[in-house]
Amino acid sequence: MARFSNITDGVAFSTEIMNVEISDAYGTVTFSIRKSGEEIFSSVFTPDTAGNIFIYDVRSILEAHIDDVFADFSFTVGNETVNCRVFKASVTVAETAEQFLPSFFLSPTNKKRTASDRYETLAFYPGEDPCRVYALASYFDGGIVTEEIQLMSEQDVKPGSINTVDVSAGRLVDESKGTLVSFVVRAGERSFYYTVDNTLPAADPSILFRNCFGCWDTMYLTGTKENTLEVKRSFAYVNGRYTMYDVDDTESFKANSGVLDECLIILAKDLARTRSVFLMDKLGNATYELVVTDSEIKYTNDDDSLPTMDFTFRRTELVTGLIVPNRPPKLFDSTFDNTFN
Repeated sequence: MARFSNITDGVAFSTEIMNVEISDAYGTVTFSIRKSGEEIFSSVFTPDTAGNIFIYDVRSILEAHIDDVFADFSFTVGNETVNCRVFKASVTVAETAEQFLPSFFLSPTNKKRTASDRYETLAFYPGEDPCRVYALASYFDGGIVTEEIQLMSEQDVKPGSINTVDVSAGRLVDESKGTLVSFVVRAGERSFYYTVDNTLPAADPSILFRNCFGCWDTMYLTGTKENTLEVKRSFAYVNGRYTMYDVDDTESFKANSGVLDECLIILAKDLARTRSVFLMDKLGNATYELVVTDSEIKYTNDDDSLPTMDFTFRRTELVTGLIVPNRPPKLFDSTFDNTFN
């Protein structure tokens, strides 16, 4: 009787199901995939002389039907059906999803440098095991003092869903305890380490993007920013006059990452491959959607190497030019009493 050789019930990354292998198949068999009960793929296959069937590039079918982070699929061949929750992954993970998800946040790295005015976010999948999210913050005031601060209670964590947490250093700043120098965010077995350095250069731009797992992540580009306006003009002779009848312009900018450490290199490569990018304000809100039109990702392992990377962006709107009005601050609102002015 036909059965699956490389798919089991449970959870899996999409990169774990690049291909589907079926064994003990004799005669033609039907292989089908359903998402939440709706059939998305079905075809009849003939096994080789050993009774094996190999179906390639199944991952592309699955990822086309994963909206954000994961989706539930059922795979059927003959009388066997396997139910699997498949998580999007644009990179190969050295561990299975069964091993990875309970132990790590959904980020390509687990260490990062940040500053107290930078927005940071983490996402995780708790499965059916509830857990609280807290930070162990270290303050310096002549000595190191460690304080535990709750970021999300166990009741607020949603089992079986993606949970996103604001882990900005600004939430942990407490001058009465001293200067915040580092903190560790923990959720169950998961740990993420942040070093707080308020001397980091100002970022222009600040980027919010979906990482290799489809979860929101942040990247601060602190190097040189170069703006470019490309203008395409169309001319023709009209009534004996050489006339410009159309102007089409594209405004883009090239931003350098600044010097990257090993962890930020991983994050920068993630930014280069993402399909969802936004400019971000200081509160972590997405403002204008961007598209990465080019990137230069190159670095070496030399001891004296200072890795930097370049990214070229443009806004997704047809009209790429943008004017942001600069309004002077308003000292009084319309209720101000002008009687004695």
